[in-house]
Amino acid sequence: MIHGWLNLNKPIGISSAQAVTQIKRIFGIKKAGHLGTLDPLASGVLPIALGEATKTIPYLSCDLKAYDFTIKWGEQRTTDDLGGDIIRTSTIEPQYSQINCAIKNFIGKIKQTPPQFSAIKIKGARAYKLARSGQKVNIKPRQVKIHELKLISVDTINNSANFSMMCGSGVYVRSIARDLGIALNCFGHITKLRRTMVGDFRENESVTIEQLIEKTRFLVSFQRVTLESRKKEPVSATQMTEGTGSNVKSFIIPVESALKSMFKVEISLEDAGKIRKGQEVVLNNLRNLKNHDICCTVVGSVPIAICSFIYGCVKPIRVFNI
Repeated sequence: MIHGWLNLNKPIGISSAQAVTQIKRIFGIKKAGHLGTLDPLASGVLPIALGEATKTIPYLSCDLKAYDFTIKWGEQRTTDDLGGDIIRTSTIEPQYSQINCAIKNFIGKIKQTPPQFSAIKIKGARAYKLARSGQKVNIKPRQVKIHELKLISVDTINNSANFSMMCGSGVYVRSIARDLGIALNCFGHITKLRRTMVGDFRENESVTIEQLIEKTRFLVSFQRVTLESRKKEPVSATQMTEGTGSNVKSFIIPVESALKSMFKVEISLEDAGKIRKGQEVVLNNLRNLKNHDICCTVVGSVPIAICSFIYGCVKPIRVFNI
């Protein structure tokens, strides 16, 4: 079993869930999950947790994301991207100065209404499912934060513009296209969308599905050697990267590395045994922690559990079976 994080460069044409399914098939594993969702028409960084790393998903920060995208002016579509039906048109072609002036109102804390075709739940049902059935759903606006929104270039031939954006969680780029188009009185929708960063996961460190298929041939050989030596215990990302060359090390991020921003608490093997059984452990001199702070207990570089610190004790929340 593989435990670690994968910085996947998702291609256009598959959903985030389909990407996870392909990764499961490539590695021959049953447990995997993704951090942050990318639409089928979007590409770029999609962090995927493998094995026990799925337990860290709620604790990894994805508060900062970066995107490059293109808005086509003159059409508003049902999905606010290229895949939807045209519902409104305009012959207005906004100029560089007009666009550059308008985007100033989209920087900082703003109110944004998610698209009709989104994963937002409305009375237990996904908005996109309701929209596909022909229902118009009432989605309430929510406050989001856009740290930076830059106009990169304007294509006067295709009546479109290219942007880069850095934002917090919950921002819909398709909503930016829709609302900016309305503000410019010309309508707009996304034609290209690429995510270049999610937290500590960067595009220049990502790997494609094609590269994975090639590189995992080495991994299969390594696992075969492990079986032949009759080692039946799961193989962690840390174990795989030791002495196996850069092929594996280049794309599997160990669980402990993904948790680098979480406060670490070094414990003994005896305490690790107790925590693995779900027991609380009393620890002294943890002055850097306050009640209900979240920490990761470790033995050396091996993560034992994500814990909550309460009145001098660490209480396991998610125990790693690594």
